[in-house]
Formats: sequence, C-alpha cells, structure tokens
Amino acid sequence: AAAGAGAGVDGGAHAPADPLAAAPGVSATAGRDPHPTAALPWGISTLAAGLAVEAYAGHTTATADMPRGLTSGPLGVLLGWLLTALGLALAGPGLTHLCGRLLQTARPGALRLLAGRVLMEESARIGRPLGIVCGVASAAYATAALQNPDGPTFGPLTTLGALLVAGCTLATLLTAAVEAKHARADTTAALRRLGAPAVMLRAAAVLRAATLVAVFAPLTVIVAALAAQPLTR
Repeated sequence: AAAGAGAGVDGGAHAPADPLAAAPGVSATAGRDPHPTAALPWGISTLAAGLAVEAYAGHTTATADMPRGLTSGPLGVLLGWLLTALGLALAGPGLTHLCGRLLQTARPGALRLLAGRVLMEESARIGRPLGIVCGVASAAYATAALQNPDGPTFGPLTTLGALLVAGCTLATLLTAAVEAKHARADTTAALRRLGAPAVMLRAAAVLRAATLVAVFAPLTVIVAALAAQPLTR
C-alpha cells in the first residue's frame, strides 16, 4: 500500500499543470492572445476591397439617398465606406505595432526605445479604437467634401447623429488610453525607482502620440479622398 501511494504521489508530481497541454492535438499557444499584426493582412484586404467597390460603384444603377446637403450616389459607395471603416479597424493594431517597431529602428536611444516598446505592448489595446476613429474621421472628411454648397444644410437629427458617433468613438479611444496607462503603472513606477526622469516619460508619451498622428492622419486623408472620388465625378 505504501509503495502504491508513493507511486501515485510521484505520478502526480510529474503530471502537467495545464490540462490543455496534455491534451493531444492542442497547440501550446492556444490560450495566448493573437499577435497584433495577425489581422493586418485582413485589414488591408478589406480596405482594398472597400476602395475597389467604391471605384466600380459608378457602373451600378442602384442609388442611395444621402442626408440633406449631400448629393445622392450609387448604393455601392455606402457598402465601400463600411468596408473601408472595417478595414481600418482591423488594421489598427498591426499599424500601431509597426509604429512601435519604426521608432526602434536605426540605433534607437533610450527615449525612442521606451516609446517604441510601449507602443508595441499597447498596440492590441489602443489599435482597434484608433482604427475606428480613423474610419469615422475619413467618413466625416468625405462627407464634408461631398457637401453641396448651394443645397440645404444638415438637419438637426443628422448633426446629432454625427456628433453622437464621433463622441462615442473618441470616448472609446480615450477609455482605451486610460486603461493602457493604468496597465503600465507598475512599469512606470519601476522606471522612476531606477532613476528615470519624469521629463523623459512625458517626452516618450508625446513621441508615441506624434508617431501615431504621423502615420494615421495621412492614411485617413487618403482613404477619405478615395472614398469621396466616385461621388465627385
């Protein structure tokens, strides 16, 4: 009985702690989050598909009524706008991760290295809300470009809806930024204990924001210009 109990204890000591690791056919990375750049090809493909739908929307006969102050256009343009917004949302985490890698190229110093590492770590958290904000901003830019100066202005319901959508997207982005700040509070405290000056931490935050604006702002303008082109011809 003692020998059997000892064998049972030894067998239990060598048993894997994770039951999924012992299951056949289960990958070791099954419980891990996907890499931020995993959805980047899908986002680029969806964005390209949306732009292609908008480019060929002029050949269709079905039209959609735009809100007051805008010219009516093909129904495919609306579908293209939805696809481009979805593509920007999917590509947001991957683009944010690539921004972090870009900051760390060409012999980075402590400032660029810190800013790039933080962007890479926070890409999955803030990338998707940032992509949604870019999609809404591109739609707003295209809407402003399509506004008919001789026609009626936007009604109160249209203005309220636009403000509601813009406010919700900005609130989501700010919430994600605050959550990311709280998530790295321990890391920030450890850096301060090691002697990192507060000026460098603030400069790293400014550098991260400037890098994101430098990458996402031109992308938003380009997508908005291409989205408005089928209706301005």
